[in-house]
Amino acid sequence: MNLKEKLQQLAVERQNLQIALYEVSGAMKILEQQILEAEPELNQPSDTEASSQESEKVSSKSKA
Repeated sequence: MNLKEKLQQLAVERQNLQIALYEVSGAMKILEQQILEAEPELNQPSDTEASSQESEKVSSKSKA
């Protein structure tokens, strides 16, 4: 194999690797978005504060 053929082969391999990199990066972004949508409570810690405030209201009503 001469140098021109080797250079062409390496260029094709580089192109294929770039395509694979783009595909993996896109898949990672999709998975990240799905995780964020599936677990919204991790993104909103204020929900736990709201639920504790609700339980305080309930306990104060039960005392009355």
